[in-house]
Amino acid sequence: MLAAFAQITLGGIVRVTGSGLGCPDWPLCHGRIIPPFEFATLIEYTHRLSASALSLFVLATAVTALLYYRSSRWAVRSSILGLVFVIVAAGLGGATVLTELMWWVRLVHLGVAEIVVAAMIVTAVFAWRARRPVADSKGDQRTSPGFDRLVTASLIGVFIIIISGSYIVGYGAGSSCASWPLCRGSLFPEGAPFAVHMGHRYVAGIIGLLVLYTSYVGWRGRASRPDIARSAVILAIVFLVQVFVGALTVWAGFSPEMKAAHLSVATLVWMALVYMAATAYVPRGFEARQAELGVTNISQLEGLRQ
Repeated sequence: MLAAFAQITLGGIVRVTGSGLGCPDWPLCHGRIIPPFEFATLIEYTHRLSASALSLFVLATAVTALLYYRSSRWAVRSSILGLVFVIVAAGLGGATVLTELMWWVRLVHLGVAEIVVAAMIVTAVFAWRARRPVADSKGDQRTSPGFDRLVTASLIGVFIIIISGSYIVGYGAGSSCASWPLCRGSLFPEGAPFAVHMGHRYVAGIIGLLVLYTSYVGWRGRASRPDIARSAVILAIVFLVQVFVGALTVWAGFSPEMKAAHLSVATLVWMALVYMAATAYVPRGFEARQAELGVTNISQLEGLRQ
């Protein structure tokens, strides 16, 4: 999970520093395993090494889930899904270089990377839940269908924000509006690049209100689901930080450091939402099965099954 987040952050650094073609070929770099020591090349090559490490971590997670968490089918499914998508992400990374940074390939690449992060979070939540003693979960109550729909809508919305952010950069409108919250002193600026950039802000604002409302509803149910309430507080804080970082990015003149931070914090918002969703949707069937057998954790259950 942390490695996946680091990989997205490094990808953002590669993009904002213009280092995407620091290694003009793939899978080698300048036709070599050890590339030349140049700034752009080292940044891009570090991103590739990070991708390799992430692939090994995701593979190890999937193997661990298959060996020790087979009773938690959601942990197994999400870990395998993460493995499939990390392989797809690796292929898209190569395609990004071979197509000389085609904007839509980079957009899909980012979307797949965010899915890998989500899969790892879901795996962690369900694996932890599987090892949790039954007594610790007796007070849990199922979240309402209305709250589930709110979380789902927020997930879709935040994913759209992240993807649309990549789109406006690929479109060439990433730095169009040099003021905030207005663009060139107007709510509806003239000119396609300014309209595209401002459209992203409007979408972010609408979805942001949805995210904050979802956080409020989750916090309001703290008496029955304190775990959801905690994740709601984290989500609200991270989202407000993202708003500040977005404004600071504009005020700082779209510096590479702030643009990279903007993507990283957006990913943290995504991670907080995925964690909330996984916590809210966690099925009770496995825990009920534990209670029937009179066991307290997955290790004992596996022993009874042998």
